Amino acid sequence: MASWLLLLAGCGGGGDDRAADSPAQAAAPLTVDLYADSIGAGFAVNVSPGDRIAQMRPGWRIADHSVNGLKLAELVQVFPSIPRSAKYIPVALGINDALEGAPAFESNLRSLIERIVQERRTPILTGLVGLPNPTPLVAQYNAVTHRLAKEYGLQHAGWNEDYRPGDVSADGIHRTQEASDRLASLLVAAIERAARENGDLL
Repeated sequence: MASWLLLLAGCGGGGDDRAADSPAQAAAPLTVDLYADSIGAGFAVNVSPGDRIAQMRPGWRIADHSVNGLKLAELVQVFPSIPRSAKYIPVALGINDALEGAPAFESNLRSLIERIVQERRTPILTGLVGLPNPTPLVAQYNAVTHRLAKEYGLQHAGWNEDYRPGDVSADGIHRTQEASDRLASLLVAAIERAARENGDLL
């Protein structure tokens, strides 16, 4: 078994059962299983997006399955066998697929969405993170995430569209802490929109 798969199967969450201070209150704790790459894992920052979300919404129950280097093309192969219990499933993948030229991005994302829906859970897409000098596939794959979000009626966090100069660290890909925190805020907003649509959030 690949080392990234061992990490994916074993990584856990960061929420607790305290009530959130936000005016948006859930009748029961919102449950979230986050699937992301090194951006979600918090490479180069002190607080990862998953941990920041747990701080922002301490009443949520979050399982963070972020793994450095993870591609959608890899996740889709093993996704049915990975245990999960949350209702809301953000998929924050694609930048590694684009940078490495992984094919079949749209069919892989569609397969993942349909699997999540079959499990009676709610997928949420983030889009690809923006880069200062993106390859053509970054824009292409990001457009796919918007197209599928519209087709399936899913919430989209708009991570690419929020890119600002200075958001990346010295390696030109990973986020600064401020930029990472904005990604977390955008994802919280997308989850809350989905939860309101489902009647799980007032």
